Amino acid sequence: MSVKKISIIIPCFNSTQYLKECFDSIKRQTLGMEEIQVIFVDDASTDNTLEYLREFEKSYPLSVEVVSLPQNRRQGGARNAGLARAAGEYVMFLDSDDWLDDAMCEKTYAKAAEYHMDILQFCFIHMYRQGSTKDSSSCYGFLDGRLPEIRKGMLLGTLFTFGSQNKLYRTSFLKEQGASFPEGVVYEEPYFVYPLLFEAERFYSMEEGLYYYRQTEMSATVKHMNKKHTLYNHPFVQLELLKKLISRKKYIEEYYSEIELHFLHSYYIETLYFSGKSNKYLGADIFRKMQKTVLELFPEYGQNPYLQLDSFEKLAMILSSLQQEFTQQELELYCREVVRIMDG
Repeated sequence: MSVKKISIIIPCFNSTQYLKECFDSIKRQTLGMEEIQVIFVDDASTDNTLEYLREFEKSYPLSVEVVSLPQNRRQGGARNAGLARAAGEYVMFLDSDDWLDDAMCEKTYAKAAEYHMDILQFCFIHMYRQGSTKDSSSCYGFLDGRLPEIRKGMLLGTLFTFGSQNKLYRTSFLKEQGASFPEGVVYEEPYFVYPLLFEAERFYSMEEGLYYYRQTEMSATVKHMNKKHTLYNHPFVQLELLKKLISRKKYIEEYYSEIELHFLHSYYIETLYFSGKSNKYLGADIFRKMQKTVLELFPEYGQNPYLQLDSFEKLAMILSSLQQEFTQQELELYCREVVRIMDG
């Protein structure tokens, strides 16, 4: 297979309902199929997904490659399997129930090549039954990660998100960094993306919505995320991410305040928020362990300079609950209060 401009990695698990729409959006790409490597990863599906994928591969043997996993490794594991086969100049991740704007590959590759990007971000168009919404960012265009204020903005999430699918990555950069997803869990994306924000030097943020993110159906991933106790994957992954960052001493020395705030937000506040927003179960016993973990790791968190700023007032307000005790019923009510504070 000749060198392609973009590799698209698509994890698939029991995806027959959406595969045609997803692949059709790739076939329509104005960049041309001859410039795209499509890597479908069948994550041990139990329906006819693999048969569909083999047909795609047969129809486009120079562009489509199918990887069949004998055991289910969830999104992270499937993406890792695809990443190991990526040979394009740039790589992106597409979920099998989503689809792309027809000019997505052409437009993102043109910008990435023009500015020699390590990571390029574009906007999601969230597709609901009642309509659609497009993401927005505080800054668009070229962003120089060698500038401290840009790097800090990345690490705080004010310039880039921590999601993996709304980005185009230079493949050689990912391989240099040994980038990988945690396997067998959900909420896996920040573990992959966040460490890259310390090392990438050239970023670009596009204002256009180029990725159609389906929100209207109960996908297999969402069903799994709604199961009791699945929420616990979130603080687990964030703690593993923190361990990874701590092992790289220079990150802690240079960006302690940013790492601390990211952990407080992602490990603690987001877990409460996800519980309240989607009625996901968070046991009071687990919550107490989370409080203890935060206080042991960051006992002086209240002195974080960002928490003194008005723009982070909501986070500071919620972090006061680190010192509070809750019954199970009180915790459930408080998680809904966290949603009201964050969304208000």
